[in-house]
Amino acid sequence: MVLLLPELTFMTGIPSKKKDSRIVKDVTREMLQSPKQHYARLTSLLHRIKDNPEASQELLRWGLILDSDIHRTQGRVLPPERINLRYSSFIPADELGWSKEVTREASISTIAMNCWLLVYPKRLQDLAKDLVVTMESVSGPLGMHVSRPVLVVLKDDRIETYAKTIRGILGSEESVQMVLCLTSGREDLYNTIKKLCCVQFPVPSQIINAQTLMSQVGKMRAVVQKVLLQMNCKMGGELWGVDIPL
Repeated sequence: MVLLLPELTFMTGIPSKKKDSRIVKDVTREMLQSPKQHYARLTSLLHRIKDNPEASQELLRWGLILDSDIHRTQGRVLPPERINLRYSSFIPADELGWSKEVTREASISTIAMNCWLLVYPKRLQDLAKDLVVTMESVSGPLGMHVSRPVLVVLKDDRIETYAKTIRGILGSEESVQMVLCLTSGREDLYNTIKKLCCVQFPVPSQIINAQTLMSQVGKMRAVVQKVLLQMNCKMGGELWGVDIPL
């Protein structure tokens, strides 16, 4: 158990009102550091505290003494595990990421999308068409079969319009496998759709912020690949695996 002193801790996270792509990128860069970078940052902090009379005095007032180095211990180094796809396997790179591999080859198992909804407001009609075309293009290499969706065009993007339409369809049609919604990125709309599809009418759902697709025109293919992988998992598919037992 780790006990934190309120006077020596700070709130973490970014308020939604201040969150933007630049801040998220900066925070991510700070978080995704190598062990050597973490060590250098921590030792630098210890030295700055030690060299600062006010900081050292404050710690003494609390009865705390910081060592000049972090605690060292011997850890186990495990051998790399082989990642298995449907037709091939590979050893991941040192950074332990294999997102490129899973978008280039077929997943271990996929669920055919034969009956699914694409819900979007009328003003996003062109974007919805581009999305469907891209999904049909990238689904093949992933080993997925994606049929044409049932297009549900909304007159506006109000929460009530989304909720009433989705509720009406799911209440009368039991064969729907997936509900894919294009939205403006509003959190209250997201929560409403998820509550509908998770509690009232249990069916896998995927929500795409339209701004994500429009702001990355040249990267729509990469975005759609990740979305399809998520949808496959939500329907019960398996992307990759490792040898069991390890």
